[in-house]
Amino acid sequence: MALVDALATVALSLLLPPFLVVLVSVLVLASFGKSLGLRQKYVEVLLKVFEDGNRILVKKFGKERLAKNSGSMNEDSDSEDEARTNGSIIRNNFRPFSERDDDEVANKHEFELGDCLDYISAGMEAIVDDEVTKRFSAEELTSWNLLTRTNCHYEFISVRLTIFWVVGFLVRYFLLLPLRITILLFGIGVMVIMTIVIGLFPDGPFKRWMNKRVFLMTFRILARGFSGVVTYHNRHNRPHSDGICVANHTSPIDCVVLSCDGCYSFVGQRHGGFLGIFQRALSRASAHIWFERCEAKDRFAVAKRLRDHVEDPDKLPILIFPEGTCINNTSVMQFKKGTFEVGGIIYPVAIKYDPRFGDAFWNSSKYSMVNYIYMMMTSWAIVCDVWYLPPMTIKENETSIEFANRVKAEIARQGGLVDLVWDGGLKRSAPKKEWKEQHQQEFSRRLKVSNLVTEKKVEKCE
Repeated sequence: MALVDALATVALSLLLPPFLVVLVSVLVLASFGKSLGLRQKYVEVLLKVFEDGNRILVKKFGKERLAKNSGSMNEDSDSEDEARTNGSIIRNNFRPFSERDDDEVANKHEFELGDCLDYISAGMEAIVDDEVTKRFSAEELTSWNLLTRTNCHYEFISVRLTIFWVVGFLVRYFLLLPLRITILLFGIGVMVIMTIVIGLFPDGPFKRWMNKRVFLMTFRILARGFSGVVTYHNRHNRPHSDGICVANHTSPIDCVVLSCDGCYSFVGQRHGGFLGIFQRALSRASAHIWFERCEAKDRFAVAKRLRDHVEDPDKLPILIFPEGTCINNTSVMQFKKGTFEVGGIIYPVAIKYDPRFGDAFWNSSKYSMVNYIYMMMTSWAIVCDVWYLPPMTIKENETSIEFANRVKAEIARQGGLVDLVWDGGLKRSAPKKEWKEQHQQEFSRRLKVSNLVTEKKVEKCE
């Protein structure tokens, strides 16, 4: 027992000083927005390790079998485009009744039981290639990134790969995880204490200046808590207080990623627990817009609060994720039109994470916030690109829905994401009743046309 205590004391005396040096260095540099470039070097080393490990897997299994074993969604853009093209061939054979000419139906069609086949084939295609459900599950990889939650038990197929995996496990769980947890707790503590202090000051230029300094400092510290490596593009297009910043939504850390480069007022549903700590702390220092679940359904009340905020030049630019839910970093879903009815300037932002280093998507239906943070902190890193797009305003005679779709298309194009028309609310709710009724009405219309054609033929024969 004495020997174990002695060894623990020696190990602690050897490891604690460098641990504290690294911790203090990270915190100080993050507070001033500086970096030594070690995280970038760390990412470059990881890429070389991944390439080496992938070569071992290809040599062992071959490319085709490896892709089959991993069950990949195939991130290769050419293959993905080909799959979408093949799907569109089936859809082109099914033309909605509303797009068919009445003359075409009346002259060339008599009702048959086979008319239902269009709906059956479209339904089977939706089941085989479901564009919605797969956007709410973890993004699959074409190659293994040495994480046990993304593999098919590859870690023991060769001695070299086993060494890579064991070393990586020790680094992530025994070096990075304690360091990241310490940084996260420190960042939360600083945020809570500093926002309480800022809240004691009266509203004015000094309070706003202090809030911006603390806002940037604390979020940069929090970003170090998951080894965030963020590359910002076109920073001259960063949002200003005269408009609303809208971005695609993958994870709660989207707020952290954007807040390392600018200050925002957040809009969202009021939460308890871990997220509630952030919301209450931030609200002490500046104006943010939090809604109860019942209030969020009142579009007019939401639009009024947003409009009042935008019209106040002393307040920070609003940050909104119009999808309303997290999507798995592969696509952009329908934007809620309420944000685009407020008026003013829209500042689009595209966020794209690199899935090779860690899955940033938060599947809130499967993981709690604490579990999600644990997964982030045991990943290699969170690496992403952020593109600030040119400001956009609504055009003359353009509806809010058309404006929202135009902004969404620009974000999808810049981020290399798939532009989908589906509502992200399908993650938790059934399709709207109106959608079903629309197809029923179209089918009923076709039956009426068919019956009219039959009656006319009977009259002509008589």
